[in-house]
Amino acid sequence: MNRNHFLQLTACLSLTALAGFTPPEKITVYLIGDSTMSQKEVKAYPETGWGMPFAHFFNASVTIDNRAMNGRSTRTFIEENRWQPVADNLHEGDYVLIQFGHNDEVKTKKSYTPEEEFKKNLVRFITESRAKKANPVLITPVARRQFDAAGKIESTHTLYSELVRTVATAYNTPMIDLDKQSQELLQTFGSKTPGCYFFS
Repeated sequence: MNRNHFLQLTACLSLTALAGFTPPEKITVYLIGDSTMSQKEVKAYPETGWGMPFAHFFNASVTIDNRAMNGRSTRTFIEENRWQPVADNLHEGDYVLIQFGHNDEVKTKKSYTPEEEFKKNLVRFITESRAKKANPVLITPVARRQFDAAGKIESTHTLYSELVRTVATAYNTPMIDLDKQSQELLQTFGSKTPGCYFFS
């Protein structure tokens, strides 16, 4: 993806996530999710999770703690004890940006998480964050760069993105509809534009 477009998207995420919020003196923003959000090793470049440039939009009063990992679903993130250390270290005013679904929805993967369990896990992230007076933000999974024969972007997260929206509404939780936004961005680029690595 063109670097400027990538930065525009992450800037949008930054502003949306923290809009209207006056932070305390120092906060931590935790990122929990899968490969589309995670830190990438140098050998993987130019593949980039959006959590990497996201960190550069804040001053020293905000620490970005990116716990996202390749291939993880809500279920495996919990089972591998990746969530509990985040919950244990949350403080009042912190943020938790929660983006899953990309791996939860694939029935052929070991990470597959049935719909009801997926919702239950999202609710756990929300309630345990709020118990520490932290601020959970749900994010629908980023779109895959997949076009039909006519060059129209295809929705590949329809069900699990809708589950995120449902939980966000039911639990009055802020939500960033990254699936919708990234589909629109990819459609603007078109099917012939190379380099959208983090959407593949």
